[in-house]
Amino acid sequence: MLHVMGLQEKYFDCIQNGTKEYEIRLNDEKRQKMNNGDFIAFQKEPERKDTFLVEIADKEYYQNFNELFHFISTSKLADESTSQESLLADLEKFYPMEEQQEYGAVAIKLNKNYMIYKGNIEDVSMQNPVFLSLKDMYDDFDEWLDRLKKKEYQFYYTKNENGVSSVLILKLNETDSQQFLQDGNIMKVRSLMVKDIRHGIGSRYMKLIDDIAAQNHIQYIYMAIQKDNEELINFVKKYDYRMESDYQDEIVFVKELA
Repeated sequence: MLHVMGLQEKYFDCIQNGTKEYEIRLNDEKRQKMNNGDFIAFQKEPERKDTFLVEIADKEYYQNFNELFHFISTSKLADESTSQESLLADLEKFYPMEEQQEYGAVAIKLNKNYMIYKGNIEDVSMQNPVFLSLKDMYDDFDEWLDRLKKKEYQFYYTKNENGVSSVLILKLNETDSQQFLQDGNIMKVRSLMVKDIRHGIGSRYMKLIDDIAAQNHIQYIYMAIQKDNEELINFVKKYDYRMESDYQDEIVFVKELA
């Protein structure tokens, strides 16, 4: 499941900077639906334009935030400069003691081996090795790139010390697929390219694709893979995608959702 949470700029930056290891919240009905392995899409307040996704590694439960502070230092909840008093004051703006007593507090441990960023294609350099590989794959790369800049595409990527390490591009409400699919709410995996395989990002992308599909009531997910890309073909077959048809120099794979 994909969960969306707003986050004040200070704490948003603390996750990106690597100091914040836990997100702490009231353990209300919304947080009770979160499970290990789910993604949280953190959106920076107030505009909520900047977004990145982090996987939930674990959840720890406490009677209230004061008890939580006895077990987890504020340096792991924000950074070294943040005092317990200031953090508690921020929390109590949203969660009065009466609600803490009713629901308790939860510390959501974040898996920060990687973070998935949601942005625009313009956010990254086309000279990155990921895009150079894509350029080799597409003869009409410039036209392909222009299409990706349209707003209906969702663009996700990860970064490492060498720059962008993977790319996932999705198109919701796909209509150019009736040659092999019945009418329905369709999502297309436009591109999936992973250069850094150390952290299992490919598998996590596949889960994210399913979560986004569920959130948007998608009936079919499909992707067209070049016939010579045996590695990706063998990979997607592990995730309940069936081979639907050959289409020019590509094979169309489809996953039907319940």
